Amino acid sequence: MSFREFNQSTDIATQLSVVNEVIPLTGAFFSGTDFYTKTYINITSGSAVSGGFWQTVFDGAPTSISSSALVDFTYGHSSASLLQGYSETFENSEKQRVYQQMATLLLGSKNSIFSFNSVNYYELFFVLLKRRIYKDEIKKGNTTIIVRVSGTGAGALADTLTLTDNGAASAFTVGPSGDEAPLFSGSTQVGRVYYNAGIIAFATGVFLAPTATNSVHWSGSAGMLNTVPVTGNLDSIVYGLRQHIVNDGIQFLNQTNLHSTTYFCRALNSDFNYSTNPTFVDSDGRILPTSGTDNQSRTYPTKIGLYDINDNVLAVASLSEPVKKSPDSEIVTRVRLSFGFALAVLGSMFVASLFNAGLFIG
Repeated sequence: MSFREFNQSTDIATQLSVVNEVIPLTGAFFSGTDFYTKTYINITSGSAVSGGFWQTVFDGAPTSISSSALVDFTYGHSSASLLQGYSETFENSEKQRVYQQMATLLLGSKNSIFSFNSVNYYELFFVLLKRRIYKDEIKKGNTTIIVRVSGTGAGALADTLTLTDNGAASAFTVGPSGDEAPLFSGSTQVGRVYYNAGIIAFATGVFLAPTATNSVHWSGSAGMLNTVPVTGNLDSIVYGLRQHIVNDGIQFLNQTNLHSTTYFCRALNSDFNYSTNPTFVDSDGRILPTSGTDNQSRTYPTKIGLYDINDNVLAVASLSEPVKKSPDSEIVTRVRLSFGFALAVLGSMFVASLFNAGLFIG
């Protein structure tokens, strides 16, 4: 069996390609009844119960075996928030825990404060997309959230704000949770998109400018938030947010990253001209020419195998037809391995090692 090592600098090349899908999450999933929404119970002390720490929106009834979770909604404020000082604040510690959890995940420390454009934000909504819909990451520059400033329901687009991550494809930075970029309302930064984590955070003040006495103030009719971050539990806050999301109110492109490695398998004139098959030699151990009158040996590879550094076979592929190899010929072929996908064979192949071994032929 012949063997040849790869040259790590010339025989191996890597490439990244992406696949994107448009994902519109319609307002029908968020507003109206709670048909699509699952709420949770949180035991605050003893036997006392209250709303949970978040709500999950499904693409069908949460109790249905055929429905899938799409997104989680929650709210949190920092211990530095003016809201936590109000005596009527409900579930204050739970709201702080949410803020600290998101700070740990996205900023690297539970004591960190979210800051957009050098402005600290102590009260935030968090939209946590499920991995099944955002895949490897959210595509940069294509995220839109349309929210209603006043009124309820998911109807016409009057009196709305559009939040986008315009320019993120070239302006993103890398933080503790991976790639991130600003979320804008017009030219004002009001939040941030954390692409690898699948999380969108934005300030509560995007709906109405803060007042002197309440930095999270909502106005409107029944079903709307009205200083609920002070007086309500997390369920009532999230319900108010869902009521403000209009039709197709959350849109983004997911992204699947395809990492491919191409192996250039070089069979030089002196390589792979022999076989371990016992029929390749006669009874005296002499190599038998396979054809012709020049006494040259010829081999006809039919398979390609991938081996690790310890010569353990990882994959085997069959060629569409045998390829002739002799001492007066050289062949360069390519193997492309796409992670998460089947082995793609380009042209004729030999047995190739993935790491530091080489090529085999049998």
